[in-house]
Amino acid sequence: MDILKPQHEQTVRVGPLVNVEALIRSLGYDPVPIFEESGADIESFRDPNHKLPFVRSSSLLAHCVEVMACEHFGLLLGQMATPSLLGVPGFLARAAPSVEQALVSLVETLDLHDEGGTLALEIGSEFSSFRYSIHLDGVQALEQIYDLSAVMICKTLSMLCGPEWKPVSVKLGRREPADRKPYRQYFRSALFFDGTETEIIFSNHCLKRKPPTSDELLFRHLQQEAKAKHQLQHGELADSLPSVLRSCLLDGKFSAAEIANTLGFHERTLHRRLKSAGTSFRHELDTARRTLSEQLLSHTGMTISDIATTLGYADASGFIRAFERWCAISPNAWRKKKKQN
Repeated sequence: MDILKPQHEQTVRVGPLVNVEALIRSLGYDPVPIFEESGADIESFRDPNHKLPFVRSSSLLAHCVEVMACEHFGLLLGQMATPSLLGVPGFLARAAPSVEQALVSLVETLDLHDEGGTLALEIGSEFSSFRYSIHLDGVQALEQIYDLSAVMICKTLSMLCGPEWKPVSVKLGRREPADRKPYRQYFRSALFFDGTETEIIFSNHCLKRKPPTSDELLFRHLQQEAKAKHQLQHGELADSLPSVLRSCLLDGKFSAAEIANTLGFHERTLHRRLKSAGTSFRHELDTARRTLSEQLLSHTGMTISDIATTLGYADASGFIRAFERWCAISPNAWRKKKKQN
């Protein structure tokens, strides 16, 4: 068995994408030809529980942006959604006994909604960070997905903490748009672009608060439902390795020991299980670095030196040599060619 699922098998529930059709109409376009031209079945986007290949569903968003020249399509789509469209993860968050438990449950169960992305929560002494990153290769409209995720995180926190809640800062994994106004109007906070992922910084003061929608009996029931779904859906290293590698890279963790510790077992166990699957830690880390580097080159304005540091290289030259080995072209030339296409 291969250690990694083929990427076309990584799925996402329609969830918030259920509003794509209505959004297209609201912008004055006929959604039927837009769906057809992107190769998407409009019927499959009308059921929020329907699962679609993550990469294929992203092509619809990319086509929407191209046809309507709307670079904040994902931002608008997020504003039409509710946390409940996340399915079990969203329901768990609503029913949680505290805001902190709600966020932890989202991190632990997001894969029941979205197998292509990963959430991470870091709680500091005064402020906390809630992050979403995509670990798949070949994803289109990355900017729109990161915009959508930022809105969904903020909506969830507002639901949990009250309508007066707002983030301290928002960093988006995308180039700075030509028009920042829609972003300033929605987030009402310090706003940054060219991030490696979506990151929402917020004050800790609401973490221990009991959400208005809290229902501890329902929360325990949903935890059992999530556990049962995980037993059916996951259990193999293949399901967790891509997202863990990406998260660890972004956290500055690059060694096999650190990755194994994150996965909850010894480094020797990691090497043994990878070897039995016909691969190696070096190969999987290389794959994760290539995927992340191409995303950062395509969708941010980060310098080659900054990307090298993010990926754990001692200097830019080490990253350039690795990239040329992967793609037979330099990172700068690859970025220029991508822009021309």
